[in-house]
Amino acid sequence: MKTKKLNVTPGRQTKTSLPKHATNYLLGTLTAAAVFPLTAARAHADGAPVPSKVHALVDFEFANEYVTPRGMIVRDQGLTVQPLFLGFVSLYQGDSFINSVTLIPGVWNDLGTHAISVHAPYNSQPTTPWTEIDPIAGIEIGFAKHFTLDVTYTAFVEQILDIGTSQHLDTKLSFDDSSYFKGFGFHPYLEFWQELDGKATAADVPYNVFKNKGPGPGSSYYFEVGLDPTYTFKTLGGLKVEAPIDVLLPSSDFYGGYYSSASTVGLFDVGLKGTVPMNFMPQGYGHWSFHAGFKYMYFVDDNLYNLNTFNAPGKPTRDTWQIFAGVAVFF
Repeated sequence: MKTKKLNVTPGRQTKTSLPKHATNYLLGTLTAAAVFPLTAARAHADGAPVPSKVHALVDFEFANEYVTPRGMIVRDQGLTVQPLFLGFVSLYQGDSFINSVTLIPGVWNDLGTHAISVHAPYNSQPTTPWTEIDPIAGIEIGFAKHFTLDVTYTAFVEQILDIGTSQHLDTKLSFDDSSYFKGFGFHPYLEFWQELDGKATAADVPYNVFKNKGPGPGSSYYFEVGLDPTYTFKTLGGLKVEAPIDVLLPSSDFYGGYYSSASTVGLFDVGLKGTVPMNFMPQGYGHWSFHAGFKYMYFVDDNLYNLNTFNAPGKPTRDTWQIFAGVAVFF
């Protein structure tokens, strides 16, 4: 139920944007930036080091709830644990119009201390602590020095509430404006998220439950516009502070129209996140960082507001807060 926001260019100073929440599919979400110098290399025939073209990221995030970037509150009790594993395979890097091409496979999971029903309705038995597993396959293209295009396929393989697997394609265009400012950047982006098969929200659930308004909405899409203002302190241990803000603009079928006509704005969220490198970790064990923050989400669309009746809140829900922290290691 979440989208991973990727922004990685192995082979130089690499900025890794973790998922929203996060999360996202984090979430972008998640998510979001820690800078790791890439030092892994092997000796070339002439003795010069050759940077590795393959890297990996492992991220463990903990939160007070699991809420997707699309506003579905899946778990609001206990502790949510969301491990993320990503690989980065550099296919090309140069100084032409296209700067880099990187292949990014991975997998994301959500587990929690508060178990969720395997079958509908919510709070029925049996239950499971494992909510879902999401395979990821993406490609990232850096071009014109400051632009990045990410195209990412994801599938949400749900383990709860008899929810079927849905598949999606996420296309995100980002602009890195940090070179125009001293230690600061707005990092604007535009994202298009398409459901390929199935629904990533509970939009069809009221149609199936009450059966009085015909079939539910089919696969749909949304746009997202956002900023990730970021400042890195040269002191304070290299602390990076982010204050992301984004607005989700859904199509009329994304949240359905069971309760009301669709709104132009589905939701907006704002947050604050700090990331610090864990420089005390021994060399040779990867580049470690710790992050923590919070996110506030406000649900504008009345259909989204009512859909959380079928999720963890069990009632119409207009907004939510998420507090999260995590540890990441980049190899």
